[in-house]
Amino acid sequence: MVFAGPFKRRRDGRYTVRLDPNVRTVLASVAGQLGPMIDEDDVDTTRLFPPAYLGGDQAREEAGYRDLVDGALRNHHHRALDILVDTASAETLSPEELAAWLSAVGSIRLVLGTRLDVTEEMVPPPPGDPAEAEFAVYELVGEIQAAIVDVLASELPDEGAPESAL
Repeated sequence: MVFAGPFKRRRDGRYTVRLDPNVRTVLASVAGQLGPMIDEDDVDTTRLFPPAYLGGDQAREEAGYRDLVDGALRNHHHRALDILVDTASAETLSPEELAAWLSAVGSIRLVLGTRLDVTEEMVPPPPGDPAEAEFAVYELVGEIQAAIVDVLASELPDEGAPESAL
């Protein structure tokens, strides 16, 4: 038996969203908390702003890169998070809103993964551990991210390059 995922494309191009109201509340809450962290340059948000240059001998180049892209990255993250907060209770999403959800849950996952110091070998924290709730949200947004990728991937052509390939 095949079960439908929480996202499904409709004939009109929009996406139906079937998520528990509690999941929607958690998504909106966490997305709302992440915006101020981005503005405060919280250490947990560093993976949202990856360096272009590594090493002390390229500090000037890195500073130039930061000047060039940080504003656009901040705006992108804020826009995606705002859309997630604004549409968390929506029954349907436009393709642009679904793309914003994908970006926002990816950002949330990166921040939580940084905070939890997630590795591939990591096991879930034991019951009662202070990190248990954050790890559960980390896993939840990972499942939502995978579900969005799955629904988008299902729309790709089965053979070779997409029809609109150059």
